[in-house]
Amino acid sequence: MRLASANTLAKRAKVLQNLKAMDSKKCSAWIPTFLFLRVMVHVVAQCHEEGLEHYLRSYIKFVFKPEPFSSTCVKTVHEELAKAMTTILKPSTDFLTSNKILKHSWYFFEALVKSMAHFLIESGRVKLSRNQRFSASYHHAVETLVNMLMPHITQKYKDNLDASRNANHSLAVFIKRCFTFMDRGFVFKQINNYMNCFVPGDPKTLYEFKFEFLRVVCSHEHYVPLNLPMPFGKGRIQRYQDLQLDYSLTDDFCRNHFLVGLLLREVGAALQEYREVRHIAIQVLKGLMIKHAFDDRYAAKSQQARLATLYLPLFGLLQENVHRLDIKDSAPPSSHNNTREDSLGIPQKPGSCIENALHKDVFGVISGTASPHSSTPNVSSVHHADSRGSLASTDSGSSLLDKNSSLEKQNQSTSAVLRGDKLDRDEIKNLLMCFLHILKSMSEEALFTYWNKACPSELMDYFTLLESQESGGPAAADRKSLTLPVSRNRSGMLHARLQQLGGLDSMYTHSEADVNSWCLLEANVSTEVCLTVLDTLSVFIMGFKTQLTSDLGHNPLMKKVFQVHLCFLQIPQSEVALKQVFTSLRTFIYKFPCTFFDGRADMCACLCYEILKCCNSKLSSIRGDAAHLLYFLMKSNFDYTGRRSFVRTHLQVVIAVSQLIADVIGIGSTRFQQSLSIVNNCANSDKNIKHTAFPSDVKDLTKRIRTVLMATEQMKDHENDPEMLVDLQYSLAKSYTSTPELRKTWLDSMARIHNKNSDLSEAAMCYVHVAALVAEYLWRKGMFRQGCSAFRVITPNIDEEAAMMEDVGMQDVHFNEEVLLELLEECADGLWKAERYELIADVYKLIIPIYEQRRDFEKLTHLYDTLHRAYTKVMEVMHTGKRLLGTFFRVAFFGQGFFEDEDGKEYIYKEPKFTPLSEISQRLLKLYSDKFGQENVKIIQDSGKVNPKDLDSKFAYIQVTHVTPYLDDKELEDRKTDFEKSHNIRRFVFETPFTVSGKKQGGVEEQCKRRTILTTTHCFPYVKKRIPVMYQHQTDLSPIEVAIDEMSCKVAELRLLCSASEVDMIRLQLKLQGSISVQVNAGPLAYARAFLDGSSAKKYPDNKVKQLKEVFRQFVDACGHGLGINERLIKEDQHEYHDEMKASYRDLTRELSNIMHEQVCFSDFKDVWVRA
Repeated sequence: MRLASANTLAKRAKVLQNLKAMDSKKCSAWIPTFLFLRVMVHVVAQCHEEGLEHYLRSYIKFVFKPEPFSSTCVKTVHEELAKAMTTILKPSTDFLTSNKILKHSWYFFEALVKSMAHFLIESGRVKLSRNQRFSASYHHAVETLVNMLMPHITQKYKDNLDASRNANHSLAVFIKRCFTFMDRGFVFKQINNYMNCFVPGDPKTLYEFKFEFLRVVCSHEHYVPLNLPMPFGKGRIQRYQDLQLDYSLTDDFCRNHFLVGLLLREVGAALQEYREVRHIAIQVLKGLMIKHAFDDRYAAKSQQARLATLYLPLFGLLQENVHRLDIKDSAPPSSHNNTREDSLGIPQKPGSCIENALHKDVFGVISGTASPHSSTPNVSSVHHADSRGSLASTDSGSSLLDKNSSLEKQNQSTSAVLRGDKLDRDEIKNLLMCFLHILKSMSEEALFTYWNKACPSELMDYFTLLESQESGGPAAADRKSLTLPVSRNRSGMLHARLQQLGGLDSMYTHSEADVNSWCLLEANVSTEVCLTVLDTLSVFIMGFKTQLTSDLGHNPLMKKVFQVHLCFLQIPQSEVALKQVFTSLRTFIYKFPCTFFDGRADMCACLCYEILKCCNSKLSSIRGDAAHLLYFLMKSNFDYTGRRSFVRTHLQVVIAVSQLIADVIGIGSTRFQQSLSIVNNCANSDKNIKHTAFPSDVKDLTKRIRTVLMATEQMKDHENDPEMLVDLQYSLAKSYTSTPELRKTWLDSMARIHNKNSDLSEAAMCYVHVAALVAEYLWRKGMFRQGCSAFRVITPNIDEEAAMMEDVGMQDVHFNEEVLLELLEECADGLWKAERYELIADVYKLIIPIYEQRRDFEKLTHLYDTLHRAYTKVMEVMHTGKRLLGTFFRVAFFGQGFFEDEDGKEYIYKEPKFTPLSEISQRLLKLYSDKFGQENVKIIQDSGKVNPKDLDSKFAYIQVTHVTPYLDDKELEDRKTDFEKSHNIRRFVFETPFTVSGKKQGGVEEQCKRRTILTTTHCFPYVKKRIPVMYQHQTDLSPIEVAIDEMSCKVAELRLLCSASEVDMIRLQLKLQGSISVQVNAGPLAYARAFLDGSSAKKYPDNKVKQLKEVFRQFVDACGHGLGINERLIKEDQHEYHDEMKASYRDLTRELSNIMHEQVCFSDFKDVWVRA
């Protein structure tokens, strides 16, 4: 009996083994009989290998049917299958089998789901509440299966990527379908278990798995109801209207909206990872929002508004990362205590941090750091939050997440450290499109709630995001498509644009149709963005007029709102958009006239600048609208002053014209003239002001603008010549001594040119002159204790700022102490960049008393810290000797037919750091060859005096000579350091060799030298990098005087090297070798033989001979001193080299003793030498 039983079992095992060899097509019909799961795994894998996957899918869909439900049968197919899968996934199982079940897990999860559905229908349990549908043992089986599957997904991806990816996707589909059948709290718990298996810093593949899982789960057809909180007893939320809106990712939000909270939390964490991970997360979020936008079930505006509330915490996430927007010149967040070598980083005063933010290149970085109250909650608290807030069942106590679960992990806060690297343009565009979609969809009530709850820094960041919609958002590539009309209402075309943008990332073809379609899409999105932001601004202005008008409209919030308006003029827009922008600006001017016409003029100045740029547009409609807006601004100013004048706008328009010319915008065209004519016509045809002085004042203004345009037309001809361009701008600045604002405009323009060309010292001097100009104005008004004379210690050139004249141009100047402080800090920053650290203290002497009076100890701390760093830098550069403050050249121009007024003029050019003669010669040759033709320009290499009559009038000649600063003995007594010898210099020297016979070079006994000292009109550094030569003085040196001069220079160089705190041994050895090695350099002995030897000495004056002898004695002493120092410093491998120099030195002294008839003695190369 037992033997028969054993034989039977053996036969069964053999039959089961033979099943593996059965034909796959026949096999699929008998799958229900394969109760042995390992065989089933093999069969499913074989079907896939033979391309028969469709048979399996057909079987699951049409054939597979579990055993009918029986109340007497305890076991179910889905529970047993889940247990069997768990068994195969155990580590002890054959890895080939487990890999197969991972790779083809979809089949088994499909069978699970279908079995669950049949079970519910046949047993009637589908009518029960979700927590009663399945047994506790099945819940345990599913949870065990998920926990057993996860290590395979997170660990086997390196060796078996496809299997891990398939298992991850199949699990996500299974979890999503469980929402339909099972208790949702239990399903949330499985999602939580899944998420607990990932940690920050995972490889990219695991992030792909995680976000693929979230994408699938969140694609559930009832995703929205799953996220809506449901009532749970007393105190719970009963209505949507009672829901407290969350604008940050709080724990309560994640409890009430589990899935969306989980997704946003993971997106927030991914933003702190590297680019590939960020891209994956953003795509999932964007795809989900596209799905909502096109869901017919939620097409109504009110429904979209409710959907938008689910994503309000995205506001907080974006504000945390606002410093990472990829905007030009925006810096990573940094504390003002951090030291920076390129600038001083002076902290801004609260309330004035927007003053320098009105330039379009610094969009979006008003708040340098994220809000201290992070919008990303503690990860573990969200992982284990009670998910009842998003459940549909009401009494599922056993299936809810357990806060004390053993799954609890260590605290991992993704918000603890925020990244500082920039997001790329695609990331910014997608994030801002999501932000804009929420903004467009949400109700005005929700908007007002957010604005009222937000703190000032959050509001500023909010408007920074609105700015960034233009500067970092979609950019139109084809401006011809920008004339298309766009919907004006807040629920317009953005949904369609959002969907199409979602498909652009996978567009690989580049046909003309594709490119045109993309351009059209981008153009329409750009316009839609503009209109949406303008609508939002209008809503905000209506509700916050009181806050905006505080301090006469000169507050950070107003400036930020104005800047958002202004950015639409700074960045090219469509005609449709610009018309709405002009309309919005008219309304803005009408509602807030004090902002533009009272107090500081900075906002009025910026608006005038941008309007005038639009007046030069190629589109006539834009020019017309811009001209009418400019007229409206003038008339509003006129009305604001009680119809007396519009001095503010008049002055700012002239300043803006000057600025546009300085920036080489090219506004001298007929288009701009036509716009001026429109403004004149408006003034002449306006009946309301016909009998006032307004029309004539407008006419005077346009006439003055045309005069300025004519006077500066030549700037176009010299836009590539930085020296001439700066000279022209400087002449304009000089002409505005009665209009400080205009003079400041041109000095600022010069500073920009200098910075662009890396002439940092000249840029710093421009800042100093601007600050002195404002100080002089305030001193004359009794608002500051010192005028421009306080800056004379920095540069004597500052006296020209004292020529300020009292005139009508002074009427609307609104300089104050705060402006001066900003300018002084800019001076210090410029001087730091120019490496003129010694001057920073002189600037701070003007700032410190102000902060002391205000008791602003934070600023004082920063200033003294900066002074400490500046003096440390001074010691450093003095120690290393590596600071180079400029190289100087004499440049003379010859050729009336080419240089006109410049013919025969001489200039001293200052070039950055160490510039060789060949470099500046080539630069000037190229510059003037481009102007006059390469064949017409010649460089004169000789430094001698040029006779213009000897030159060919057919050519333009440029003479370039290297010169050095010249200081007499008295000046050298006061100027001890290298900096003092290089700063505030106006005399320069160069030497030209000649002989009495007329030859340039001769023997030492006939070699003469002409020393030319040039004096400039101003000191270097100056606001210009070239200064005219005022006069020159020449001195001819006789041959013996040349010898004295040359030997004195050698002595000075040796003494300088020997007196350094740290001797540069290499330079010292080279200098010694060149001085004492006769074979290398016969100079010293040649001078001695020519002028000191017996009969030769009698030919020259006794005093000169004695002077030369004394110089030679000093020379011997200096060489001996140098050898003594070298002997102490050399290493063993250089002793032979040193002995050779000692021998050469003995030969030199022996030869000099014979020539000078004096015995020179030495004692072991000590520091003291004795003459016999």
